[in-house]
Order: sequence, then structure tokens, then C-alpha cells
Amino acid sequence: MGAFLVLSAACSPALAQSQGSTDPAQITLPDAPIPSPEMEDTALTVFPHSETSRFYIAGQANIIFQAHGPFHSPYEGTNSLLARGEYKPSLLGTLYLGAQLRRDPKTETDAIFNLESAGGRGLSEALGLAGFTNLDVVRNPTLGSVPYMARAQLHQTIGFTDKMVESTRTPFSLATQVPERRLEFYVGKMSLPDYLDINSIGSDSHLQFMKTRSGPHATPSR
Repeated sequence: MGAFLVLSAACSPALAQSQGSTDPAQITLPDAPIPSPEMEDTALTVFPHSETSRFYIAGQANIIFQAHGPFHSPYEGTNSLLARGEYKPSLLGTLYLGAQLRRDPKTETDAIFNLESAGGRGLSEALGLAGFTNLDVVRNPTLGSVPYMARAQLHQTIGFTDKMVESTRTPFSLATQVPERRLEFYVGKMSLPDYLDINSIGSDSHLQFMKTRSGPHATPSR
């Protein structure tokens, strides 16, 4: 199994003057805000990750508590949202492990392993809503607290140039510098939303909205 992604971007000059208008207030766009150094240095981790170690270790715990009161439901069935009031907590624990088997940036090889434990339940056993409100229980409502393997992958980089660019270290790619032109392969057990359909609003239910189409970080069912 392999993946090859090519990204291209095109820029066009800003419109300097709108047709039939001479009012600068109507054609001047505000400057984009400049992040402060304090914002850039803020990490979403309790303990900072090493940028030089061959190994990567990260953990996460996601606890969601949801409840609803009783409501009128004359057509309630087996798979309906229960009309009686209920509350349910869910707990998802995640352990990410990674190791650089080969550290040459042009031929980087990473081994990635992810262990998870999914406890608790969703409202009405995650039934009755077309777009459920807790992705951590939608993945598989029958998962228990027994740990299971969520991901096990090999990540191989093949570089086509000696020019290197900076890269942010993640649980899925441990290199901090990568070739500007390269081919990357991910082989093993994975979750496609880790690499596809990524956006800043609804890709990770642990840091963004709890209700997303897919989510570390959406994990495949056991």
C-alpha cells in the first residue's frame, strides 16, 4: 500500500482597484494579524517532545461527558435515541510510539505504533442520531477498556533532491527535515483521515469539534 501526494499552490496579485470605484476604503484589505512569539512557542503538550531523539513517545486522554433530559418520543424504536433522560461518559486513552529506523532525511524510515483503550459508552449506545455528538464512541460502540492496536505502520521517504525543508515532527512522521521533492509511503494499519480530508476545524475530535466525519487521529475499529 502506498500514498503519493502532490500539493501545488497558485497565487494571483491582489486587485489594486475595483472597477468604477475610487474609494480606497472599498479596495484596501486589512493586514493579516502577526502571531506573537509567545503564541508560536505554545505547545499543545504537557511535556515538550524532543526534536533530536530517534524515539517518539506521546500519550493522550480524552474524557467526554454527555447527558440529555427526557423528551416526548411517540415513535421510539430499538435504534432510536432514548426518550428517557440519560448520561454517559466516555474515556479514550492513546499511546503513540515511534522510532526512526533510518535517519538519513533522503531515505528516512519510521516505525509507528499506536495502542488505544476505549472505555465508557455513548448516549443510547451511540444510536439514534445521524450525526452523532461523540466520535469517540461512534468508531465502534462495542469497544471496551481492553487495549487494542489502533495503528502499526512503516513510513518510508524517498527524496528526489538534496534541498531540505523544515518539517514538523508528528506521531506519523518523525523527521524534522525532509527533501523538498519526495515520495512518501505509509504501509500497515492506518486511519485514512490521518492523511486525507484534513482541516483546521473538524479533523481531530480531541482538539476540535467532538462531532466530525472522521477524526490522532480518528481510529479504525478493531
